Amino acid sequence: MRVASKRWTWGLTVFVILALVVSGCSGKSASTQQPESASASQSQPASESQPASESQSASPRPAIDTSKEVVLKMVLLGSKPADFDEVYGEVNKIMKQKINAKLNVTFIDWGDVSQKYPLLFAANEDFDLVYTASWNFYSQIGTKNGFKELTEDLLKTYAPNTWEQEPKVAWEQAKVNGKIFMVPQNNFEYGHKILAVRGDLREKYGIPEIKTLDDYHRFLAVIADKEKGMVPSMGAGEGNNFDFIQPAEFYFLQVPLPFVFKMTDPEGNVFNYVDTPEYATYIDKMHKAANTGAWAKDVIVSKMDRLQAFKDGKLASVEWNVGTLLGAKAVIKTAHPDWKIEIIDISADKKRFSVPFIGNGMSINAVSKNPERALMAIDLLRYDQEIHDLTNYGIKGKHYEAVGDDQYRSLPDSTKFPPAGVCPWGWNSSFERQNVDTAEEYNQVIEEFKKTTINHPLETFVFDDSKVKNEGAAMNNVMDTYGKPLAYGLVEPNDPKHGITVFQEKLKQAGSEKYMQELQAQVDAFMAAAK
Repeated sequence: MRVASKRWTWGLTVFVILALVVSGCSGKSASTQQPESASASQSQPASESQPASESQSASPRPAIDTSKEVVLKMVLLGSKPADFDEVYGEVNKIMKQKINAKLNVTFIDWGDVSQKYPLLFAANEDFDLVYTASWNFYSQIGTKNGFKELTEDLLKTYAPNTWEQEPKVAWEQAKVNGKIFMVPQNNFEYGHKILAVRGDLREKYGIPEIKTLDDYHRFLAVIADKEKGMVPSMGAGEGNNFDFIQPAEFYFLQVPLPFVFKMTDPEGNVFNYVDTPEYATYIDKMHKAANTGAWAKDVIVSKMDRLQAFKDGKLASVEWNVGTLLGAKAVIKTAHPDWKIEIIDISADKKRFSVPFIGNGMSINAVSKNPERALMAIDLLRYDQEIHDLTNYGIKGKHYEAVGDDQYRSLPDSTKFPPAGVCPWGWNSSFERQNVDTAEEYNQVIEEFKKTTINHPLETFVFDDSKVKNEGAAMNNVMDTYGKPLAYGLVEPNDPKHGITVFQEKLKQAGSEKYMQELQAQVDAFMAAAK
């Protein structure tokens, strides 16, 4: 299989970055299922998530010296919206008043996350706060001490509300080698990927309702043929969750490496999905879809913000989680009332997990100059109602209006600060509001999710890759150089089977068998301890 020279350069870059992370983070003295952002929250009975303290009231802060103003550098994921500076100007007024600090926020675009996020730590960049998640390098950076350890004393002193309100199980899930490096979200949610399509275009061209991946690919082929100024899709998505992993009922153990277990397997037997017949069928379908023009030939290197492109009418479909898609639907309803957005789950009858608490969270850089104030800021982001609403929904009366205590309605200017769309997921909490225009549909989707939701001990498994980090870095390179083009159906010669064979060989050369053996050993130990 041959790939363009740019892909070789990109793959080599990723390999070098991962090698740098190993060396860069290990020298610090202080102690990841797509991408993707805001997942679908679901309420659970209190008995299922006991917090560290039973108190539900905000705790008064202890006497802490905040006489010196500090600027906290915070790194978030995604694109910076038009009204960001205005909104965070209001956030900083409150931060200044309460903890004498201001937030200086930078963004890493989605297309750059796999490259630039590890570089933050490899290059010892100067920042304080960063979004992290089980699917976004948390365990990898944590095992190399790239994040600051959050001890019980630190949490109780500088984030008392967080310490009191966080479920005990969330702190347990956040432990890497016995240490906590993240303040996890404290609400239950689903990260299951579903689909939003331009239903008005589907009806315009007489395309049948979309229920399966094959139905979806037929829709894309028609859009490619009929709507010349529009991109049908951005393709496979991060980790192939939407169109392969979920329908097969596989579950990643170490994103983005191809090691999974079957969700219905009580023993947790680990295997390489590249070796499965499901993968061969999937790649064949993606190859055929690519040949119809379902996505652009340069999709792999595209920097397009797919969610924004969908809102702007440049993209006919997008996959994400239900919360994000319904938020986008609400914005589109305001800006383009003549469009019809359809929300579709092509794996509706398949088993699914809810997201662990570490599916979203905030960490502090191990070399932060202001870790205590950074932790105080996290406490405010989560438990100050005004700050929480600002960072999630924008300015009241301009971007949204509050509807009661737990709902909101988008206003026309919400396109300049998308509700729940500016990476506030690291401080997801019980203050989340539902969009009044989509709340009913949201609840219906969640109820359907619950019908096929199961639990497995490995949902909270965290892998220690210290014994196989070199193999992991090499395989990341292979996944990027060979696996990603296959997932987009872009393979030369024009033979998916040959492409898979080459991919398998390259993974073995990178050390996949050694890596999987170590992974299985840790899984076995974890499962034995869970019994």
